[in-house]
Amino acid sequence: MLRVLGLDTGTESVYRLMLEHPSWGIDDLTGALGESRAAVLAALDRLADLALLRSSVSADAAAPVGHADGTDRAPAGDTLRLVPPQDGLAALLARREEDLRRTELEVDAGRTAVADLLADYAALGRESVTGAVERFTGADAVRRRLEDLTLHAAADICVFAPTGTGESTPWDLDVPLYEERLSGGVRVRVLHLDSTAGSPDRRRAMRRLAQAGAEIRTVPSLPMHMRIADGECAVLPMAPHESGQGAVVIREPGALAGLSALFSYLWDEGTPLATETDAAAAGTDYSAQERALLRFLADGLTDEAVARKLGISLRSERRMISGLSERFGAHSRFQLGLQAQGCCKVGLIL
Repeated sequence: MLRVLGLDTGTESVYRLMLEHPSWGIDDLTGALGESRAAVLAALDRLADLALLRSSVSADAAAPVGHADGTDRAPAGDTLRLVPPQDGLAALLARREEDLRRTELEVDAGRTAVADLLADYAALGRESVTGAVERFTGADAVRRRLEDLTLHAAADICVFAPTGTGESTPWDLDVPLYEERLSGGVRVRVLHLDSTAGSPDRRRAMRRLAQAGAEIRTVPSLPMHMRIADGECAVLPMAPHESGQGAVVIREPGALAGLSALFSYLWDEGTPLATETDAAAAGTDYSAQERALLRFLADGLTDEAVARKLGISLRSERRMISGLSERFGAHSRFQLGLQAQGCCKVGLIL
């Protein structure tokens, strides 16, 4: 409790015990605290440094008094004499307040120096990018920022959605909110992964959005989550593979042009969302993501590398391998890889 005044836990324990038993000597304190004599002496030195303990040598205190238990206890008039707490602690508090005032003045001076340096920097012809990039940490902050971006979009929202809805991540698609924006005339385009197209939650969500007027396409892999509103503001995760940590908001025109071009490229490569009739007619055809996975297996990539390239979790990647193994009649991942190599050679997997 008194650490702010410079007393560590051990020193404070010695100080409080001495206040309760002002006649005790070093041996008494050592026995009561269960500490070594050296630790108690170090605490007493600290109290002396803080002007909470004074030396008061008297003739009677020149030699220790022997007791029946063999210990040497300080008699009355011992050298261990505390300064009255109301005086000693008040003085310590005053010194601490003075230190804080001095620190505050130093911070103010530093703030002025920084402002001067930034002014000199701007004078060199370089622009500050303050406001062009913002960071928000925590899942709740990410959800609020994504909701704000969606609500304020006036014409167009572009979405990278590499994970399905219903997974309780801050990047989940808020279907009712998107339906509301679609009804207000905002164009919504969503790119998501083939691996999530078969998820019941994702299928229902995508069907609802499509019925509300959203344009939806699937691709084999996506690099990250991303939302772009009106080509003027983009929100991306701080870390591509740990999207819950926080988000980065970008308004820099050059960066936005690159992100918009990336979305346009993948959008053109994407496959329009299939209807249930289309899915039934497709029979045993392989999705673009399954074909990509088979190509990676044929190239000898590890599960971790395949999942990273496809932008999906390792668990999802292994589920896909299990399903493909059943369809190929393969009894192991190695055998599936060999069969994938053969299919690639004859052009069955493009």
